[in-house]
This record gives sequence, C-alpha cells and structure tokens, in this order.
Amino acid sequence: MQRGEIGNLVNNQTMGYSISKVLDNFPDVSIEVDIAPLNRDVLRVKLWITPDFNWNDKIHGKSESYWIWVENSDTSEIYHSEFFILTKKKLYDEHELNFTIPLSDPLPSQIYVRASSDRWLGVETVEAVSFQHLIRPDTESVYTELLGLQPLPITALKNPVLEELYGQRFRFFNPMQTQIFHTLYHTSENVLLGSPTGSGKTIACELAMWQAFRDKPGSKVVYIAPMKALVRERVKDWKGRITGPMGKKLVELTGDNTPDTRTISDADIIITTPEKWDGISRSWQTRGYVKKVSLVIIDEIHLLGGDRGKTVLPISDSSF
Repeated sequence: MQRGEIGNLVNNQTMGYSISKVLDNFPDVSIEVDIAPLNRDVLRVKLWITPDFNWNDKIHGKSESYWIWVENSDTSEIYHSEFFILTKKKLYDEHELNFTIPLSDPLPSQIYVRASSDRWLGVETVEAVSFQHLIRPDTESVYTELLGLQPLPITALKNPVLEELYGQRFRFFNPMQTQIFHTLYHTSENVLLGSPTGSGKTIACELAMWQAFRDKPGSKVVYIAPMKALVRERVKDWKGRITGPMGKKLVELTGDNTPDTRTISDADIIITTPEKWDGISRSWQTRGYVKKVSLVIIDEIHLLGGDRGKTVLPISDSSF
C-alpha cells in the first residue's frame, strides 16, 4: 500500500508516512524454490531466501531467525524442517539452502515451503510447489550390466612399452576395464563411466589417453579435476609412473601453479581445475594449445549439478 492509502485506512494522512516506515521494518522474506528428482524416491529442493525489509538495530538486534519447513499439502505431513539465522552483516548475501525430501506414492498435488519467523507473529511466507508436471525416473536401473567376459591380458595393448608399464602391477584387466577396453583403446567415442571407488577408472582413462596419442600424434590430453588436491594427486601419480616411460610432458594448472604459455604448449598432458581451464581456453581460436586438444577427461563429473559444476568446459573431440 502507498503511504496515502495507509493514511486513509487509519483516517490520519499525517500518520501514513510514519506507519509506512515502521512497516518497512517488518522482517518479511521472499523465497524461491527449485526442485529436481534425484531418483524415484528422493526429491532435491533448492531454496533461495531474500530479505524484504529494512534492518533496524533497535528492532532486530544482531539477528533474525526463521523456521524453514516443507509440508505435504494434502496431509500436512512435515517432510523437512531447519532453523535459519539471518544476520545484519549477511543481509545482502545470497542465502541458499539445499536439502532432500522423500517421495512416495501417491504423490500430493503440491507441497508447501514455509519460512516463518521464530519471534514475530504474522511473519510467514508460503510458496506452493506443484507436482503436476513432476517427472520421476523409472524404478528400473539404467546402469550397464557387467558381462561375464574373459579378462583381457595386457598383451591386448599390443605395445611393448605399455605392457611393461602395466605388467609391473597386473597381468589382466579387470572385468570393467575388459568390457570397455575396445571403446576406449580403439575408438574416439565419448564415454560416461560411473564406477565405484577403487574399481580401476584411472587405468580406464589412461587407455583413452593412449588411443588419443596413438591415433592423433602431437595432440594434447586435458584432465580436469574439481579440486586442487585431486589435481596434485594425479600429477604425482602420473609423473612418477607414466610420463617417463611414455616420454610425455605433463603440466599442472591451478590457482597456485600457472606456467607460461610456452610450457603449456610443450606439454602433452594438462592437469587442471575447471576454473583454470575455463580461463586459459577463452578465445580458443587464437590459442594453438587448445586447438590441439584431442581428449578431455573430466573427473568427479557427478558434481556437475553442484556449485563447482557451473563452469562451462569446452569439449574437444572426445570426452570421458
């Protein structure tokens, strides 16, 4: 309401301005909700909270607190609740909450997401989220069955140097590596590999590297990991194990380590973070070392939907 409307409401035009100023201190918040099913039984909820009032130290003190909860519109069952504290110092920061709630049959027509003040009567924001167009994944698993194949011997590499390199550790590829060996080692097809920790994914991506170096001599391989610690771990492993025997040059690119352009151009393998690769690959048409990339390996790709997955990665020729 405008100040004049408030004055008319209380039959005192001169008080319209004073009442309007007081109402601006009423600690309302607005909320925005985004949902996405992780599987048939779990729904991810992303919630943004935006303060919609003027802070007054005499009224609000150092903080205002709210209860955030999600409830079933049909049964009032509470799926999730948490306590949210808003401080003056972080009043204009982005306030984002992420959590999951269960899904069960039959689905409610909608859910209510509420933000209610812990101290003020009448301070409550409700956002209705419709399930009308919600598409839940099928119950059937979508993973590829592991075939009962005879384990491939390392002689399938048909490369004495590689056979010597891996022969120090094992004689046969494991079932997962055996099943994807042909695709990785003999083709440049794109591959999405999801497999448990310790199942041999590193060896699998090395097979794709050897295909790239064999079929496209002089090309480069880019390995992208989401954290500097993972980058350093991969640098330490490959420097000690493969760069020497294979005669390849490796370079690390992170916020703490930025080699010059010539060093990057001379490298065969670039190990980097998403942010750093995004920065050095801008205007790629004028950067020769980017145009020479034949394979991009992206580790921990399940983080793509999170905060660290927002950087756009240029994919060239093959991805992993």
